[in-house]
Amino acid sequence: MDQILTDVNTEFAQYRLFVCKKEKKFVHADMLDVHFDGKCPSDGTDLEEVQDPRQTKCPRCGKELEIEEIKPLATADTSAE
Repeated sequence: MDQILTDVNTEFAQYRLFVCKKEKKFVHADMLDVHFDGKCPSDGTDLEEVQDPRQTKCPRCGKELEIEEIKPLATADTSAE
């Protein structure tokens, strides 16, 4: 019996941060979106992926970024067990 398995998880996303050099702005995009083509949505130029946000400066003013990490909320209350 032949069996075909397909991934139907459409809620999974892999967002990355990019810089649009021409517009001088950050763009976040889902890498797994079928419509993502690596182009800036406003002007169609190539996007440059941000490898390390801690080493990246603002594309518009050139200042260092202030980065704040937010920890995810706990998914289960362990005290109720």
